[in-house]
Amino acid sequence: MAGYDAGIITGAGLRVSAPASHSAMVSAGMRPAMGVGLHLVLCGGVATMPRKHVSNLVDNAGNFCSRPLEAGWLYRRRGGLRDELRIEIQAQIEKFLASGLFLSHISAPYNLHLHPTVLSILKELASQYPISAIRKPCKVLWNWSQQHARPGWQRKAETRLMRPVIGWGKMRARMFVGPDRVEPLSPGRPVTEHEVADRLTNPPSGVTEYVCYPGSLAARYDGVGEEAVITSKTVRAAVEAADYELISYRDLAEGV
Repeated sequence: MAGYDAGIITGAGLRVSAPASHSAMVSAGMRPAMGVGLHLVLCGGVATMPRKHVSNLVDNAGNFCSRPLEAGWLYRRRGGLRDELRIEIQAQIEKFLASGLFLSHISAPYNLHLHPTVLSILKELASQYPISAIRKPCKVLWNWSQQHARPGWQRKAETRLMRPVIGWGKMRARMFVGPDRVEPLSPGRPVTEHEVADRLTNPPSGVTEYVCYPGSLAARYDGVGEEAVITSKTVRAAVEAADYELISYRDLAEGV
């Protein structure tokens, strides 16, 4: 929340099944102007529903598979598996809404919210829940994330097979609003405030979402560097000099 308090961060994604989700909900509730979305976990995390309701999606400990390629292949199946996916997605949405937070948008690790099966479920649920915005397009973000993922044939296979999924999702997600482009705040490693400030000097036209992971301990992110950047006076000065209009997904969802 330090980035929001510093006037740089305008929104965040919340994993409702994460261990620290309750404290995150409380912190977000104290900042009602911040756009908070549901970071839908269907890979590399714990299910919200008890295992008996989603036994084909999780292992004995209630964990989803950890590889996006495996998840993408698994979720293409129809029948009972799709029903379990719908149950889990609906449960995560309801748990988010039970917090009292405004649902500004939906995203997902590995961009699985754009998977054909997942996206079709979100379209169905949009008639029951306030789902009006999702993260799209994600091709640039995916390409960047793969550069910092594990090397070898798995990365190549994921890149080849997931790109069409993301592209398909962008085309079929027209009923939802979203930014014009989605990019990492800093493509380079390590992240430095001057590199980010220089990048923000000439903002592109339209709406751009810059994604960062401050404080993350994952190897593919520079959580320490991004934590410093989002509270940097140099970066804040660059944003003000570029005359950015800082908005959130909540603004997009509300049509502001």
